[in-house]
Amino acid sequence: MTEPAVDPLDEPPAVEGGTISGAVTDFEGVPLVGVRVEVAESGGADLDLLPVLTDGDGGFAVEGLAPEARYDLRFSLGTVRARTLAVPVGTDQLRVKLARPQGIMLVIKTDDEGPTPDLYYIVLERDASPRPIREYFGRSVRPQMLLWSIRPGRYTVRVWGGPYLPVHANGIDVVEAQSAPQVEVLLGPKGGLVGGEVRDKDGKSCRALVSWRRVDAAGHAPRHLTSHPTDENGEFVIRGLPEGRYRIAACNETVGLAQVEVDVVEEQSCSVTLELS
Repeated sequence: MTEPAVDPLDEPPAVEGGTISGAVTDFEGVPLVGVRVEVAESGGADLDLLPVLTDGDGGFAVEGLAPEARYDLRFSLGTVRARTLAVPVGTDQLRVKLARPQGIMLVIKTDDEGPTPDLYYIVLERDASPRPIREYFGRSVRPQMLLWSIRPGRYTVRVWGGPYLPVHANGIDVVEAQSAPQVEVLLGPKGGLVGGEVRDKDGKSCRALVSWRRVDAAGHAPRHLTSHPTDENGEFVIRGLPEGRYRIAACNETVGLAQVEVDVVEEQSCSVTLELS
């Protein structure tokens, strides 16, 4: 019997060796998100391991360590840093406290049942300033992140969470010597919705990269936010499109390209099928 083919994208990479895990909080016990954790073998050189970041609960896990060894861990969040020395492999409840740097704690959520986008474009602007103070883009931007080392003043944050419309959070006050204010940005499914599927020449479902571009007016978001892959069944959903006419395209490097134009109406949905050729 022939074994079924396995898509390597469906299998997580195997990690060998031991693990050190724990959590990072501020001195009031509040979890710190996005703390950078690096390791080096005690008394030795730095390891060729990528740093890890603490999650929404302040937790972290450093994997692929030599069993029965001890490691020095370095923690950094903005300009705040700390070290923990000679931690044995297998430690799973390491607790570390860091001073919370001054800044803004940004929490990104959605108000519908769609998945939280993993691609963001964030712009931080200081009131009365002619240019952005900070810009963040990419999958490394997390649903919770600390915009650190921000000078006291009043700020505005703009967030795109592809494919949601940009959302503004205004009137954010950063006060000297106070903890970072937590600012919640709610991405809503405003605009219209386009759903559909991609098929190959034989009419079978096919994975592809789907992109969209408004053809009757300027686009509403940066170009790098207007594409995402289909799921394993070749299906996709594009939310939050302003009313207008769009060109929807699908591309699979080995199968081909397809595109179609659709009219999007506010608060309505439409369905399309893209057949690659």
